Amino acid sequence: MIGQFFANTFNYEAKITQTAIGLVKPGFLTREYLATRRVNYLSPIRVFVVLMFMLFLLLSLAGVDNLRFTSGDNNSENNTIKGTEIDRSILLRYISPDSFINQHLTDINEWLQNQDLPVDKKDQIQQHLTAAEELMALNLDKTGQLTFFNGSYTFKQNDIYQLSVDEFIEKYQVSSLLDQLTFRALLRFTQDPKGFVKFLFGNMTWAIFLDVLLMATLFKLFYPKTRYVVHFVYHLHLRSFIFLGLMLVIGLYALIPSGWTVGLSIIALLIYIAISLQRVYPRHKLKTTVYFILFIPLASISFFTATFIVLFLSSIMF
Repeated sequence: MIGQFFANTFNYEAKITQTAIGLVKPGFLTREYLATRRVNYLSPIRVFVVLMFMLFLLLSLAGVDNLRFTSGDNNSENNTIKGTEIDRSILLRYISPDSFINQHLTDINEWLQNQDLPVDKKDQIQQHLTAAEELMALNLDKTGQLTFFNGSYTFKQNDIYQLSVDEFIEKYQVSSLLDQLTFRALLRFTQDPKGFVKFLFGNMTWAIFLDVLLMATLFKLFYPKTRYVVHFVYHLHLRSFIFLGLMLVIGLYALIPSGWTVGLSIIALLIYIAISLQRVYPRHKLKTTVYFILFIPLASISFFTATFIVLFLSSIMF
């Protein structure tokens, strides 16, 4: 029974195998689907969802959703690998070093007050802490400046960590809705980076699906006589191939950590897009050539628009 199960699952005639082989052929699955030869393949939506889930699972295992990265210690004799998680403390250290030091000095003072030590010993330690603070000449009023959609804002760096989101927006009179959205995302990221990224990472699936809808709409404007479902299915298959390619690139980069791996992968993707466009839209060769030139800029605009919408909703719900 077990042997029969694996034979049926991994047999060349099985849908999953046929779909995987067809996916790496530029435009093949889309043409098969539109020609109603669908019985041997998984549906475009199912392929899209499964491969996206697998990619996000791989990224999660790699620590992307937890802002966890690994780095080599070149100074160590054993060349050890250290894991680093980006949290509020690390962000504070880089954005406002003086505030970071002051926070640690405050924590030490609070710890000192709770210790069962003689009063003179506490006073001596307190004097050393005060002298160290004066010697470092901490500037807790250091300002920063950010330029968003509706103008520039100058703010105290320490307020990023001391004020709530609403207090910060009110203090610096951020009136534009888009600027408020951007500040909310920024402040929530700096105050709880892991929590915010986990929430955003979990909702990126909606951004990717929305990106498919937006790109299909752009294609409909470019090819008005072609049915919308053609564009929709094509972009589902294209995104599915990108998911599969990204998983392969992640694996290859783990084995061969070289810029050539990424560079060759990008070239391969561009070739795949060019061939798939010509095969799916063969009657519009001039349009298709122009659209291939515009593909990357339009795809970037579409993806960032979809991500911005998700960011907006995430900022409201988070």
